[in-house]
Amino acid sequence: MKTHKPSNTALVVAGGLQLAGAQFALPTHALPREALRCGEPLLRRAHPRLASLLCKAWFRRLCLVLERATLPGICLHFALRKQILRRHAQAALAAGCTQVIVLGAGFDTLCMELKAARPDLCCIEIDHPATQAVRRAAAGDGGVGFIAADLAQQALGPLLAAHPDFRAEAPTLFVAEGLLMYMPLDAVRALFAQMAAAAPRSQVAFTWFEPLADGRPGFRRRSRLIDWWLRRRGEPFLSGMARAGLPDFLAGAGFVLRQVNASGDLLDASQVKTRPIEGEYIALASARQA
Repeated sequence: MKTHKPSNTALVVAGGLQLAGAQFALPTHALPREALRCGEPLLRRAHPRLASLLCKAWFRRLCLVLERATLPGICLHFALRKQILRRHAQAALAAGCTQVIVLGAGFDTLCMELKAARPDLCCIEIDHPATQAVRRAAAGDGGVGFIAADLAQQALGPLLAAHPDFRAEAPTLFVAEGLLMYMPLDAVRALFAQMAAAAPRSQVAFTWFEPLADGRPGFRRRSRLIDWWLRRRGEPFLSGMARAGLPDFLAGAGFVLRQVNASGDLLDASQVKTRPIEGEYIALASARQA
């Protein structure tokens, strides 16, 4: 991304989630209710014009036409992947997790949601300074800890060690939603190793691309216009990992793969007419020492 500007992708995800909530009649178990509830005022304060337009039926119809031409099913995918990540978070808390760290948080509201329900929980968001500044100005702290940093340039361990709320010995859940594909493979491997070293009793819930037939990372059925737009915005896709190779990749960084899902796993064919876009999976791994 461009160093002096907030992430365009973070804004697209926040808007896409609200669009999905307004347009799709999702079954209760598939709907990220708290993400929608917390995300609406955050988007309204961060980008009031976009939030206002999303309230208008004609604009929502226009967005869906554009979606079908570029990334068909992406907004539904945003909603479903958030619900799966929230299930992982709730399961981690039920098992004794006391610390949640969201990497590349953007305008995600997971820490806000968890902190409101569990004030004793340590929640920390790490993101690029330009994006985090907009998010904090829009929503404030709400008891959440923040680290402004570019994880492509700065090591995770020292950043966490310098934060007064972080506890290396605490059972920890790291969340990396829509982040890893923007990092080269070596940097992804290093990030996992840093998570295992920083918090040995940790789990990681993350999303990542399954490579396409030609080896490129990306969503299936997407328009080439998306690749052009991402490059122009300084946010190109840089890596992916086939599911078959994921266990060995994670083992090399100190983690064991526990679960892999597609966003569509929350639905059956009779529940919605639109299917989520495919190509990005949601995975859960735990540190070998956890």
